[in-house]
Amino acid sequence: MFRTFIYLFIPGLFLLACSSENNNTEQSNIIKVPAQIPEEDLFDYDTLRGMYEGEFGKSPIRIVLNYVSGTNAIGYNIHKGLQRNLNGKVQRNGDTVIVTLNEPGDHEYDGVFELTFIGIDTEPKGKWEHNEGWISSKKFSLKKHIKKPVENDDEINSSNFDDYFDLTFDSLGTYRFEDDGLVRYEYYPKTDEESRVEQLIEVRGSWFLNDSTLRIDWQENYRFKNTTSIFTLTRSEWGGPMLRGEGLELHPMYW
Repeated sequence: MFRTFIYLFIPGLFLLACSSENNNTEQSNIIKVPAQIPEEDLFDYDTLRGMYEGEFGKSPIRIVLNYVSGTNAIGYNIHKGLQRNLNGKVQRNGDTVIVTLNEPGDHEYDGVFELTFIGIDTEPKGKWEHNEGWISSKKFSLKKHIKKPVENDDEINSSNFDDYFDLTFDSLGTYRFEDDGLVRYEYYPKTDEESRVEQLIEVRGSWFLNDSTLRIDWQENYRFKNTTSIFTLTRSEWGGPMLRGEGLELHPMYW
């Protein structure tokens, strides 16, 4: 009986040794792959910051990018006097950078913008999709607003227009032209020739200057018959800058 145990024990040791050799062989065949280090993103996203102008649904739009990184973007847009905050994501594929910007979503006209830049691009392509889908999508082109040099002190262009006409008045109210394209008009409506309603009303619009022609696209209001007003930039008899159009004369307050 003791010999039988020895005979059984010895083959067991042999099988165990073979199994150990097989395990060592399998372990020696494992191939170690070095860790992949992501390519460093050297794109200068700060170059995308700034204000962009374009035609959106046959009226001017301005999109302002205040912050752009490799992952996120923040800004706002102004269209027909309606200002909406924007925030979203940034994706890059080679030289192409796509900035997706969401409006807040609490207004019936809110949607999502997608701006496509090719490298350091000052003229990105854009498209817009309405959140609910009942407004048709739009494709448009933008151009970065770059301040134009002023050759003389009397020259007025889109870069310094708001400096001259920051606070402007007509026979009934005042205009405040801001550098991002927003204009606020405040007035007291007349009830008759003798009195006025003592409640200040504000009308908002978007201004765009092309050479000597100023265009303002207004929100719906009771002050201006047309939602688009056209004024001509000219000089008064005293030599100061002024705007004339819509049967009105607009004069800077501090000239």
